[in-house]
Amino acid sequence: MGQKEPSGQQPRSAEERHPAITAAAVIFFLYGGWAVSFLLLAVHVLQNGDLPPGWSNLAPHGRIYDAFGLDVALAAYGLYAVITILGILAGRWLWRSRRRGAVLGAITVALGPPFWYGFGLPIPPFLAVLQLGLLAAGWKSLH
Repeated sequence: MGQKEPSGQQPRSAEERHPAITAAAVIFFLYGGWAVSFLLLAVHVLQNGDLPPGWSNLAPHGRIYDAFGLDVALAAYGLYAVITILGILAGRWLWRSRRRGAVLGAITVALGPPFWYGFGLPIPPFLAVLQLGLLAAGWKSLH
């Protein structure tokens, strides 16, 4: 027998997990990993006062940076990274077909738009629509 969940239920295997939930979990994992890299970049800039060599094309930009400067932009990057790291937790729960993963995932998606707008990020809104659609498609399979 496999490892039991704290609730006493067995985690679902890939064969039992709804394909839409699997896809949503993978997107949450990948997007969260991307955000972690920016959290590490923000920490580096705060410690060293400049971007690492070769990273100048990833300098903070967008409305937040233009309006408030580097320090506020880095703090906002850090906050957004924390939100997307919670998305990794949502992905883990979704991988185990847990309904709370869908709820947390939807919350992290809902918190994203101010950051997408503030940093001029064009791709996350499309991912959000995809994530929410996948969550809706697989909702009934979650426990």
